[in-house]
Amino acid sequence: MDSEFNRLLSTQWGFLHQDWPIVPQNRFHRTEIKKVENIKKVKDLVHHRLGVIPVFFFLTVIFGLKGYPGPYRNIEKGILLLYMLLTGTPSSEMGEFMPKSSFHDVTKDFFGRDTNALDGKLTMYLADMCSNIKLRLLTSRTINPEVFKHITLHLDGHDSRVAYLNADKASMYSYKLKKSGFRTQVCCDMNSMIVFVSQPAECRDFNDGTMLSKMAIERKIHNLDCIALDGGYTQYIKGVITSSGILKSSNFCCPVRKEKGIDLTEREKKYNEVLGSFRSRIESYFGDMQTTFTKFSHTVVNRVSEKSTFSLQFKLCCLLLNVKRMVALRNITPEAHHSFWMQENFEYPDGSDGIQQTPPPPSFRVKINDARSIYKLQDAFLNLTIAPNTDQEMEDDDVEEPAYEVDKIMGHRGEGDALEFHVLWKGYDATAATWEPRSSFYQTHIIDEYWNSL
Repeated sequence: MDSEFNRLLSTQWGFLHQDWPIVPQNRFHRTEIKKVENIKKVKDLVHHRLGVIPVFFFLTVIFGLKGYPGPYRNIEKGILLLYMLLTGTPSSEMGEFMPKSSFHDVTKDFFGRDTNALDGKLTMYLADMCSNIKLRLLTSRTINPEVFKHITLHLDGHDSRVAYLNADKASMYSYKLKKSGFRTQVCCDMNSMIVFVSQPAECRDFNDGTMLSKMAIERKIHNLDCIALDGGYTQYIKGVITSSGILKSSNFCCPVRKEKGIDLTEREKKYNEVLGSFRSRIESYFGDMQTTFTKFSHTVVNRVSEKSTFSLQFKLCCLLLNVKRMVALRNITPEAHHSFWMQENFEYPDGSDGIQQTPPPPSFRVKINDARSIYKLQDAFLNLTIAPNTDQEMEDDDVEEPAYEVDKIMGHRGEGDALEFHVLWKGYDATAATWEPRSSFYQTHIIDEYWNSL
């Protein structure tokens, strides 16, 4: 299973090793960049709730593709968006940090300008970035109860409090919340990674089963997936199978239903009990979601005029929580440039302000050559003679025999001439791993072994 996790990280997490993107500054009617008030407070909370890498991912992959309106740093605009989602602070109350009209312009530009493109990107990253069918199968066989090792996914509905300006209030009544709300179907794997979410719908008029029948689930799962459902979905499964044309009853797992006048056997009761306990995992995910993103807790009312805005915000929060979970699950160590956003007055490079992108790490051979070079300069300064044994220790012969130096290849990135391998060196921990081109390898058998392991 570790090798499949490593494969996933090497193919889907290339952003970890990418530089901060170049974002040209907008042409403002003012030339001076204005200060966001209390930005340290904002950064501290965002860092505490999410961590360095999820914020870096958002700022470089999702948000930082263009400049946004207003005479403020684009980095700080993006961090304020995260603060709004994390704390549940309404846009109308963000005046503590910048004028409400300026913040409204940023949110409108990010969530409203190209809704379909952003939705497609979030949907893609949810589906592929933290989960795949092979990993789901391996995980299920490792951690699931014996009777349910075939289950790869959980699906359940999540109700969020909403004041929707374009809907009949009665149609949105949630019997769970006793308030108006949207219901969203959330599907996660056994590692608690969200794989997809449905479009939101009014709570009263759309129960879980109705939403399942309308979401074209056959397009969202693999034919080897099996989804665990509660009893509220059972009567809709036959219709879903028929309309899909490709799904079977084996793709779903529900509790045993009691027939009229016939009691469940002890074995059936035990089956339902274990399945119910097993399915409760998804409730703990909803709890983590509400603890991290107060905006989607049961105490905050989301005031929206468009369902699409609510949907994008909910998907974005699910994706960021996925990234946070994966970082913890695989103990991913942040690189130095991941935390640049924490620095005071840091901004995206604009290509003309002298801010350099993060240079690629030097190869192992370059490090040795640099060490030899500076050592000889130091020796000349001290006017000392290098002992033969010392000089011999720094000769090329000691680093040119890869069988004694390369421990293993942990991943790869790029294609063609830009292909590089992530090399773990013998005698060094993972923090000293470097990216090396194929030309750095004197023997290629270790590369062949790496490809064969994938």
